[in-house]
Order: sequence, then structure tokens, then C-alpha cells
Amino acid sequence: MLLPYRRSAIASALYLAFFPLAHAADATTPAAPTTVATNDDTPEALPEIIVTADPFARAADQLTQPVEVLSGADLDRQRGASIGETLEHELGVSTTDFGRGAGRPIIRGQGGPRVLVMENGSPSMDASDVSTDHDVSIDPAHAEQMEILKGPSALLYGSAASAGVVNVVTGRLPDTVTPGLSGSAGAGYGSNGDQRYGNADIGYGFGGTQLHADISGNNSSDYDIHGNSALDGSGAQGHMPNSATRKDSGSLSVAQVWDGGSIAGSVSRVVAEYGLPVEETAFIDMSQTRYDLEAKLKNPLPGIASLRLRSGYNDYGHVEFESPGVAGTRFANQQSDTRLEAVHEPLVGWVGVFGLQYGHRDFSAVGEEAFVPPTISTDLGVFLVEQRPVSWGSLEFGIRSDHNQSDPDGYADKSFDPFSLSAGTTVDLGNDYHLKFYATRSQRSPESEELYSFGPHGATSTFERGDADLNMETANNFEIGLDKHSGRLQWRANVYYEYIKNYIFEQETDRGLNADGSGVASSDGEADRVDDEGNFDPNGELLLVNYSQANARFYGVEGEIGYALLQGAPINLQARLFGDAAYGELTGGDNLPRITPARIGLGLEADHDRWSGNLDLIQVLKQDRVAQLETDTDGYTMLNASMNYTLPGESHSTTFYIRGRNLLDQEARRATSFIKDEVPLPGASVIVGFEVKLL
Repeated sequence: MLLPYRRSAIASALYLAFFPLAHAADATTPAAPTTVATNDDTPEALPEIIVTADPFARAADQLTQPVEVLSGADLDRQRGASIGETLEHELGVSTTDFGRGAGRPIIRGQGGPRVLVMENGSPSMDASDVSTDHDVSIDPAHAEQMEILKGPSALLYGSAASAGVVNVVTGRLPDTVTPGLSGSAGAGYGSNGDQRYGNADIGYGFGGTQLHADISGNNSSDYDIHGNSALDGSGAQGHMPNSATRKDSGSLSVAQVWDGGSIAGSVSRVVAEYGLPVEETAFIDMSQTRYDLEAKLKNPLPGIASLRLRSGYNDYGHVEFESPGVAGTRFANQQSDTRLEAVHEPLVGWVGVFGLQYGHRDFSAVGEEAFVPPTISTDLGVFLVEQRPVSWGSLEFGIRSDHNQSDPDGYADKSFDPFSLSAGTTVDLGNDYHLKFYATRSQRSPESEELYSFGPHGATSTFERGDADLNMETANNFEIGLDKHSGRLQWRANVYYEYIKNYIFEQETDRGLNADGSGVASSDGEADRVDDEGNFDPNGELLLVNYSQANARFYGVEGEIGYALLQGAPINLQARLFGDAAYGELTGGDNLPRITPARIGLGLEADHDRWSGNLDLIQVLKQDRVAQLETDTDGYTMLNASMNYTLPGESHSTTFYIRGRNLLDQEARRATSFIKDEVPLPGASVIVGFEVKLL
């Protein structure tokens, strides 16, 4: 049960102060077209979107590594309560699912500690990689752009990025000055769960100084569902109990910019409270305060084109309440991360970036369900990435070495030395086509929860057992991509294959023993269950799971086709066909658990004068390639739509929108969720809102 919604006085004051400024402006300027097209079959090139997670600041199409970028109207349309929910319809991306309160991205069937989630290039520094009921502490309400680097990104960001990176770009660390007042504000209402949200950001630039502030709030009650919450019909009918959420966040920042560089600092805070729908009254109360610094220098030394320093420190904590006023386990995480990058001038045709990264983490969990011991971890890495143009396109390679050290209470210290390599090339096939080859060899150190877990975890209804003898994972990844990136018809496709030696995963067991290994072994073909003390009980509330290790392979395909059906006045109309499929299995032939099912979708997008809208129909296929003792997940059809109307002004624009999600009111369950049989996705929802932007 959640506490009543509390409106932030700061949010109200900022909104009331800012909103009249926008509407005081003259609103008589005629609308500008949202797209530009010529009379032939080739639309004019739109501004390139730079991938900030790339140290060379290249556009997405220039990267050899596959990347997705979500920004602008597409981001606004897909923005959800969590990072995972916002990104779940991007190619190759899904999400964990713990009701509306928690969702972390999964990339090509892999998630958790293999996917690094960052804000402005710095890790989220929370506890979301420990368990799927822990949400990412980054609030998507402030995102201006989201970048997804798919496949191993360990060369740049360490072993925590062995499956990919999600970088959330915000305006909290500006490196340019926008003279005068700038900003935006908006609010909305969602019919499913009585959802209410609002956000505002404001900036002021003068001389070489840029000031920035932002704030947001999101509150919802228990959401409605189609049918029964439990797959076997034993749950609630028509609604999902204990699924209410609340999240508030904000920041203040200041930057100084000069001809030779910039320096920016930010302090931000997020507080959230959300129900754990597999339990009647349990909920999580989370807070994080973080401090970030970024400094950039142009040509600081002979041979060095630029130097960038990023540093962040946070104080994170959350309490898992059994019921209001009854605190259970307390999690705390004090963490810092510092990264120094230098881009060197061309050397024998090669341009590269080299640097070092240092991280320190003090993690603890105290309480009845403290299944991970307090652990202090340190990470030190050095890296080099080089690229150069060649006659057929471009070449790049990279190398990184890390030292990871962990010091857990009650266990011996552990250290690992992962080493990673990468190489790739982009082949220009004329002006319209790219052929890309990308290969990596990366290593990942086991995380604390994989090594040392032992105890009940009520939120996921599991009793988890780690293995202190786990080895490093070693992954060999190969990828081929082909795209047509200009003209009326555009398309792209990627195929990939990854072999992982000593892959670490959670697996149910069927031995009939207590959690400590005692008892008389027996097998009945059913996953073992235990009580809170770890004693074997066929009717126990907790599923016994082990962190296991075996060789595994992941492979799949992703693709999309876009065609401009109509272009130019009076209407622009584009169609899009897209789909992806990911497979994960042990080399012995057994399927891995909770793998993203295959999807195929059709989208339409149109704009005319001040109007714009889109329609997406997505078919998620049945997931029957499941692990031993795992249940199948039925497929479902998701219909989403949106419509926008923009009123332009001389100094601002106002957009009104209506959005529909799961308009077919489908009973949908995510195969990637630990709690899919008890907690389905929300049913049909209609969202209305507005946004004002200063121009």
C-alpha cells in the first residue's frame, strides 16, 4: 500500500512561474511544416543525431556497432514510467517487468549486470542490477535522447556493458550557452490507474554561464488489467492489486563555457515509492542523491584534440516495506565513478581515444531478506579505441584491460582481470548502402549477487543461492549489418551470433534438498520450493534458484523497412515494417530462461500542417523455447496510437496530444518477467496531455 500522493511545492511554484511566460507570447505565427521534402524521390537530409556515448561524437549511421537512438517526438510518444518501459519497442530491446514500478532494459535476451544503464555517460549507480524488483534510478521524464549500443560495449565502459549500453542524455550537464530564457513544461493524465504526471525544465544563459533546473512528478494508482491477474485464475479480477507508483525527481546545475572548453556541475535527487504486486502490502521506498561533474578542454596539449573528464558520486538507498510502517530489508549503495578520455590528433591516418576509468562501490543490505552480504568493490580500467577512413569506408579496433576487486563481509576477497578486444569495418556500397562487420572478444567478472547470494527474496518469490567459485565469462561476438540509408525506400538488417564461455544464469533445481544442501535427494519433475528458512517444502512460497555456469550461445536477427507513401504537401505518410528475434541456449541444447520472444510490427506515421500522428500494431509471438521447469508464455497483439496538435507562437509552441496504449485491451504477459504468471501488463489506457516549449 502506497502513501498518498504528495504534490511537490517546488514543482508547483516552478510550473506556475514558468507557464505564464510561455502564454504571454504572441501566438499568431503560422505553423511551419514538420518535415521537408523535394518533388523527387529523395527527401532532404534531416539534421544528424549525434551519439554522445560514442567518444568520437559520430552519427548513428557512422558507427560500426549497431545502435538505436530515440529522441524528439518518438521519445515523447514512447516515454513511460521506467527506462525499460520507454525502450521496450526498440529493435532488439525488451524489459524486465515488475509491475509499473520497475523495468530495466534487456538487450538481445540479456539484462541485469550485463546491460549498463547510464545518465550522460555516467552509471546509474543504484541497485537495479541486483534484482528485477529494483528500478533504475534515472527518471525518463528528463530524457532528451536515449542511446542503445547493442552487443558488447566493454571496450569503452567495462565488463558491466558486456551485452550493451543504454545512455540517457539529459540537459543537466550543458556544454553550450543558450542566451536568455529557455525551457519546457507539460502535464498529462492517463485513464488506466488514474495516472497523473507533470514536468518542467528551465534554463537561463548569460555571458559564458548556463543555468539549468528541472523537476517532475508521476503518480498512479493500481492499474486495470484484462481478465484475472493470475494465469491460473486465482488472482484479482480486472485490476492489479498493489501496483500503484509514485516518482518525483529534479536537479539544479550550472556550467561555465569558454572558447577552450567547458565545466558543468549538477546535483539531482529522485524519490520513488511503488508496490510489489506479487505481495499484498509490500512496497519499496527508494531515494537517490547524486552529484555529477563534467569538464571538457579543446587542444589542451600538443597532439591531443580534446580531453573530457566525467565524475559522479551518489548516495542511494531503498527500504522494502512488508506493509506501511513495517520496514523489512534496507539496501544502501554509495558509489562513485570517474572517467578520463583523451582524443588524439591523427597519427599515421588513425584517430583514437584513450583513457582510464575508476569506480568504487560500497553496497550493503540489512534485514530479514538481506540475501547479499555487504561488499566493497573497486574497478580500474584502461582503454584505447582507434578508427581511420579507408578507400572502401572505415576501420576501427579497440582494446581494454580491467582489474575488478570485491571485498565481501564473511567471504574471502575476490579479484578478476577481464580483457577485451574489438574490431570492425564499414564498407560503403555506393552512396546509399552500408555493409558492416563487427567482432568482439569480451570478458565479464561475476557480480556480488552472483557470487555470494544466499537467502530469501520475497519480491521475486525466490530463495537465491550464489556460487563463490564462479569464473569470468568470455564472450565472442560476431555481427553483420546491411542498410540502405537514403531515398524513399530505406531499410536495415542485422544478424548476430555470440558464444559465451562460462555464462552465468539463474536456474531452478529439482533435487528435493534444503537450500543448504542437506536432506535426502529426490526428483519429481517439478522445480524445488522452500520456506523462508530454506527448508525444502513442495508447497513452499519460494522457488529455489541457483546461480549456475555453462557455455551458451545467443543469436538473432533484427530489421526494419521504411517507405514514404506520400511526401510533400498536403500530407506526409510513412509506413514501417519491423521485427526482431533473439534466441539463447546452452551449448548442450537446453534453452536459457526468460528470453525475449520474437516480434513483428507495422507502423504508420503521418503529419499535415499542425497535425501529426502514428499507429503501431505489434505482434509478440508465443515463447515456447523455454528452459527446463519454465512455463510457456502466450503471444499477444499490442495496438498503440497517438495524435498531436501544435499551436505555434512567436517565442513558444504548445502541443496537445492524445495517446492510446494496448487499445485492444489484451491480456499480455512478458516472457522476460520472473512474475509473469502472477502479474500481467496494464490493460487499455488513454493518455491526454500538453507540452509548452520556449523557442
